[in-house]
Amino acid sequence: MKAIVGSDGKVSFEVEGESEAELFKQIARVQEIFDHNKCGKCGCEKTKYVCRIDKDENDWLEVVCQDCRAKVIFGRAKKGGVIYPKIRWDQLSEKQQDQRANEQTYAEKHYGYLPHNGWFNYQREN
Repeated sequence: MKAIVGSDGKVSFEVEGESEAELFKQIARVQEIFDHNKCGKCGCEKTKYVCRIDKDENDWLEVVCQDCRAKVIFGRAKKGGVIYPKIRWDQLSEKQQDQRANEQTYAEKHYGYLPHNGWFNYQREN
């Protein structure tokens, strides 16, 4: 897989596969992970990929809206290290579920999916 990033932040990808099925899988991965070019909260197209390190040296992958500061966060599978956007309630950690408890009812009514396709504004605990 090869990514090209323009000065405007737009990303394009080149994928390879030995078969149609392999190409399909590669395209699906690219779309699932990198097709977050519009904020799910406000619709702004100014989004930015961010990798931050916490005090325990864990890296956090997220896409952040440059307008309303909403973000969609990514998880990492224990097996294989594959990343995925956390767009379902059951993908959130217990702490994240506590922080986003106001979204649980929505998720229950929408087959486990979070509102705004997983985009949210972080609310500090008081």
